[in-house]
Amino acid sequence: MPQTFRASRAVTALALVLTLAPGAASQSQPASQPAPSFPPGPDYAGVAGSPAENARITGLCGPNRNAKDGYHVAPAVPGQTRAPIVSSALFAVETVATLDRSMAITFLPSGHMLIPQRAGGMRTVDPKTGAVSEPLKGTPAIQQSGLSAASNVALDKDFARNRTLYYGYTAPSAGPIPGQGPQPLMGRIAKAKLSADEKSLEAVTTIYEQKDLVPRRIVLARDGTLLIASAEVASGGPNPQSLQNPRGKILRIATDGSIPKDNPFLGNKDANPAFYALGFRDIQGAALNPATGELWVAENEPQGGDELNRIKPGGNYGFPVISYGRENGGGLINGGKTVQAGMEQPVYYWNPSIAPSGMTFYDGKAFPAWKGSVFIGTMSGQQLVRLSMKDGKVVGEEKLLMDRCKRTKDVRQGPDGLIYVVTDEKPSEILRLVPKKPGVL
Repeated sequence: MPQTFRASRAVTALALVLTLAPGAASQSQPASQPAPSFPPGPDYAGVAGSPAENARITGLCGPNRNAKDGYHVAPAVPGQTRAPIVSSALFAVETVATLDRSMAITFLPSGHMLIPQRAGGMRTVDPKTGAVSEPLKGTPAIQQSGLSAASNVALDKDFARNRTLYYGYTAPSAGPIPGQGPQPLMGRIAKAKLSADEKSLEAVTTIYEQKDLVPRRIVLARDGTLLIASAEVASGGPNPQSLQNPRGKILRIATDGSIPKDNPFLGNKDANPAFYALGFRDIQGAALNPATGELWVAENEPQGGDELNRIKPGGNYGFPVISYGRENGGGLINGGKTVQAGMEQPVYYWNPSIAPSGMTFYDGKAFPAWKGSVFIGTMSGQQLVRLSMKDGKVVGEEKLLMDRCKRTKDVRQGPDGLIYVVTDEKPSEILRLVPKKPGVL
């Protein structure tokens, strides 16, 4: 049976009051006040890394929509933002395939890629030939407008034996209730088997569902549980601090949909027992650090202040009480507050916005200079970001693929140690980064 959670409005309101007080009664600048202007300063590095590079990319791609946003506040911890721009390995870019607008990449033991599509459904792609399959049969239908969502595909740890995978999506709306208006969207986590010929999903079963769940990414933890990032797309709404509403949360469930006995909120009678961490806006990237097994996520704030976070069980990551960004209209979030006791700070953040998407840790052999790096795709930033890491901190940032003028939706390390990227375009391209020798065109 699907796991569901129902909470009273009274408890929700109480939780919000306790979380946001004191001093946080106003979430954002009143609408009657004009949004302040923050023009870029003379040392502005732009979205491309330097004034000269920014001008070059503007000539190729046109002005980036975030390039004139100069909003910037001091970090709470040194090195939290604007790390030195670095360059490293030489590489070439190959176009593997072109297909419908796509969401993510999952490599199968066969060597093929399983690609969920933005409008629903999935296809496989052969990275050797570029062959794109017909849509897989048996995939669940998703909501086609509004808060629609379709996650990546996570493979069971015994996939090679049992062919089992996990997938999140928002189900199509059931329509309005007479006299009550639209029904909340239902988010679902499905379990299915990929057929041996990779042409269909079989035995599709909903293992967890909840109203307002907006599943963006699913990660299989080392202990075999599922970590699910659920988005809040409102500019400054209170849902991420609610102990009941699943928007702006990371949830943790077992692969049968049950609640693990060591979940951090299990002992709180007012909390959803599936919650693992709270206080996020829109997580679009999530990956395990292969060295530690920790979950890291890449999070979109409304306007600037996008974050890279290391996740602690039970941690509160602050949105919308604290943020290094602003609301989409330019107003400050909670007066521009960036620090509060009991709330986690990001490992790293970006101003102006890059709109991070999928992410991966690199531990392959094809690019020795990239060992230990974090790669993050970006949407409004139209780039692939490489973060050079040392002792869990960002010590350098490299901006890749900006010449292509494309939004990127996901990035993955392939079994061959190469980097694969899917663009967020109509149509999508699957790109492959390969080593390039000096002097080779």
